[in-house]
Amino acid sequence: MTATMMDYIQKEKETNLNIFNKRKELLAKFLDDVKQLNFNRIVVLATGSSSNAIESARYFVSNLLDMEVSIKMPFVVSNYDSFIDERALYFAVSQGGHSFSTIEAVKKIQKKSGRKVYTFTSDLESPIAKVSGLPIDIGCGKESVGFVTMGMSATVLIFILTGLELGLQIGKITEEKYNEICKKILDTIYYTDEVIKLSNNWYEKNKAELVNGFKFSAIGYGSGFGVAKEAETKITETVRRPMVGYELEEYMHGPYLAVDQDSYMIFIDNHGQLKDRQDSLKQYMSAYTPHIFTIRMMGTEHSDDKTLNLNFETSEHLAALLLVIPIQILSYRLSGDIGIDLSIKIFSDFDAKLKSKI
Repeated sequence: MTATMMDYIQKEKETNLNIFNKRKELLAKFLDDVKQLNFNRIVVLATGSSSNAIESARYFVSNLLDMEVSIKMPFVVSNYDSFIDERALYFAVSQGGHSFSTIEAVKKIQKKSGRKVYTFTSDLESPIAKVSGLPIDIGCGKESVGFVTMGMSATVLIFILTGLELGLQIGKITEEKYNEICKKILDTIYYTDEVIKLSNNWYEKNKAELVNGFKFSAIGYGSGFGVAKEAETKITETVRRPMVGYELEEYMHGPYLAVDQDSYMIFIDNHGQLKDRQDSLKQYMSAYTPHIFTIRMMGTEHSDDKTLNLNFETSEHLAALLLVIPIQILSYRLSGDIGIDLSIKIFSDFDAKLKSKI
């Protein structure tokens, strides 16, 4: 029987627990390799869900290591951005390992700088692993469904764990702090199945309204912005209706002017420092569209059937590990309920003709 997105969503807890338990093994070669390197910032080459995963995790890593973590689009790096920062630690991400633009960017940076680009991939025999200075196994295995779910969540986790292990190695955190964070990560992973149950219940309550949506937007801040961007990627791919993911303040500088009664808005609330500002925006927009939904970590205010309360307390920087799950379930279930068979590939000649994959 062919696997579905839901099959992989239901494997996320087991997969992420395995990655967490094997983190020392998965990152051993990388950590040994960077011992002698001096760096003061991190640059990650990624696009699509890989970029969304790093966006969801980068503030955790940045705050822990006290350094900038930036994301660059590989195709832009290959064609326009010729600057290579000799003080930066470079990573690339390609879960399947076949992204043409990411492979070319890795080759360019390694050739020009003479330094390795450390590449996260789930396939150590893939083209990107073969050109990488040092590939790092994400630890999730191959995902046969084109619309990645388990792999996206695993990429969020492996980047968080990379920051954690680096922080311990270079002395940014103590052993005590390391153990404290490990417990938080583990507790968060263990809550995955509860989030799947809550998400399915939330979808059932709102299905009749959601199937009629044609103009979607997702709004998040901090780690929630990566989740909003993944909503853009995943819902556009599967539901095949327009979805745009916005950073909270970005949305308030123009995009809000497009809202009307037919706008469907999903607020991603990681219970972080911009929660009140997002709540103010949500309250304001509710006067202009009745289709406002919220996916939040916790809270009791403004609760209704359109609010999915995960009722779990964790760091706002770790929240994306759980907040992305409702988006994945929404993508899978909504596509099915509007009659889209995700097992039937459309634009089957796209990769070959546009050379986006090799």
